[in-house]
Amino acid sequence: MALARLSGRFRDTPGRAGRRRQMRSRSGDEPDADAPTPSERRERRRLYWSIGIGAFLLAVIFGVVIVGYYREFYRPPRVWAGNVNNVEFTMGDLVQRIRVLQGVNRYQGGTVDLSRVPFEYLQNLINAEILRQKAPELGFTPPEEVVESALRRQFQPIAAEGQEVDPGQLEREFQNNYQTFLTATGLTDSEYRVILEEDLTRAGLSAMLAQEIENPQEQVEVRWIRLPIDPSEAGASDLLPDQVVKRLEVEDFATVAREVSRSAGYSDPSGYVGWVPRGAFPELDPLLYGDAEVGKVALAPGELSAPEYAQGGIYIVEKLSGPESRELDDRIGLKLALELTQKWQDEALQEGTANGTVKMNFNSRLYDWVADQVFVTAPRVPVSGPAGR
Repeated sequence: MALARLSGRFRDTPGRAGRRRQMRSRSGDEPDADAPTPSERRERRRLYWSIGIGAFLLAVIFGVVIVGYYREFYRPPRVWAGNVNNVEFTMGDLVQRIRVLQGVNRYQGGTVDLSRVPFEYLQNLINAEILRQKAPELGFTPPEEVVESALRRQFQPIAAEGQEVDPGQLEREFQNNYQTFLTATGLTDSEYRVILEEDLTRAGLSAMLAQEIENPQEQVEVRWIRLPIDPSEAGASDLLPDQVVKRLEVEDFATVAREVSRSAGYSDPSGYVGWVPRGAFPELDPLLYGDAEVGKVALAPGELSAPEYAQGGIYIVEKLSGPESRELDDRIGLKLALELTQKWQDEALQEGTANGTVKMNFNSRLYDWVADQVFVTAPRVPVSGPAGR
């Protein structure tokens, strides 16, 4: 009887499993008021997709901006442009040096030719570094006092003979002149001193090479008409080279020269140059002395050349006499020394490039970047005439 009563009590009282089944049954019968409807779930999915796509597009745009900034502004100035025995120049260094040239030319009233300057100045930077590294063994590294003396020769006023001057006043005028120059060119004192030291080192090389020049030596007597390659050069003639040659067939050489020739400092108004040795004007040597390798015969005395295109201009040359051994004119001797200096630098550059100690990195894309950076700081020259009014 006791067992019967116990079993009946257990049957009448539901267990935990039963209660859970009852709760699930009730919860299935009564809907949850907070549960989203199917349309709300679809809206939420669309919202999540929209947010995801928007975030992706923003990331792409941000990435494009970052890459563009890196490629156009951050990376180019840090790209190496040249290397001499592990001394490296960047594109930023090249732009800075060209801006120095801009400043000096602005001070002197000139302009920078961006069609040739970037690559030329990269070569100049490399040539200057090659010479700086070789100068100690050659024996002409300029000491600081020599640089200071050269600086003062440029900017310190010279008192008239017999005039008493206050040294303090001269110093103030020197500082004022020098500071005016630095302000006008945008240079710092240290930047200009580096440039001045490079110029003095190159002058030392020229002086050393000048000692090796034979004197007297074989020369020819010439006169020429020089026409600028750039028709925009001041005083350039409207006549084409062939037209000038035709005029020389019927007109006096000196008369035509006075009208159309533009001297580069080596001919007088009538076109007369004087006695010229081999190597003073290397591009004209085949005309003046002949070149068997290219089959070029030297001009005969009294013969006029066809227009000869050279780096410095277009030359129509008349050989007057020679060759004969003569003493060098000082002006032509200096030109010969400068050409020997350029030849030394060209050969040092070629040697360094061949053995891998000198490297250059320059292409059209980097050229465009350099030109754009320099153009931004180029002086704006007002346009004259009706269009500029």
